[in-house]
Amino acid sequence: MKKYLVIVISVFFLFSATGHGGEAETTDYYTLVKMLKSNNRAVDFKTLRLGYTKTPDYNPYNDDSGKRNAMFEALGNKKYEEAAQQAESILEKNHTDLEAHFVCRIAYRERGNSERYDYHQFILKGLVDSITGSNDGKTPETAFVVIAVQEEYFVLNIFGFKTLKSSLQNANGHDYDKMEVEHKKTGEKAVFYFNVDMPYTWLNKKLQ
Repeated sequence: MKKYLVIVISVFFLFSATGHGGEAETTDYYTLVKMLKSNNRAVDFKTLRLGYTKTPDYNPYNDDSGKRNAMFEALGNKKYEEAAQQAESILEKNHTDLEAHFVCRIAYRERGNSERYDYHQFILKGLVDSITGSNDGKTPETAFVVIAVQEEYFVLNIFGFKTLKSSLQNANGHDYDKMEVEHKKTGEKAVFYFNVDMPYTWLNKKLQ
């Protein structure tokens, strides 16, 4: 979990008055990204995320640590132009990257670029909603389905929790990360489950 993300992440963007993407007919990741970049918001973000897993660039365990560290360092030092450049570079390869959209959102807001802020705000909210919208994560049966480990920690941060313990479990033919957490303000303890079938399958194929 990146320390800069923990410092700067906030929950209010989830409840801002931004529109939701409609459902696009295509399931092709590259077509959906092109639609977003042309300001076409008729994109289903779950379809976008699943589409990304079918591309050659899919890597659920972050193979761009250099750019990512530079992005958060620049953000922490309030070098917003540099932070945005690093984040945009990550998004060119993976337009579903929550952390990169989050950094862009802050950087463009601080630089007064409302158009780019709105773009990344809309996508970030759509991506998060596509993870949390239909399940509550409280049981394996209602687990949040993620395509990357990064998504797990981002969602927990949004909810205000820090991770105390994580463990991999198998149930009903699926793989889950069981996350034992504590609320950073109230001290409330909770458990969340994340379905990690897609990243775990990718990892097993790589190991073979």
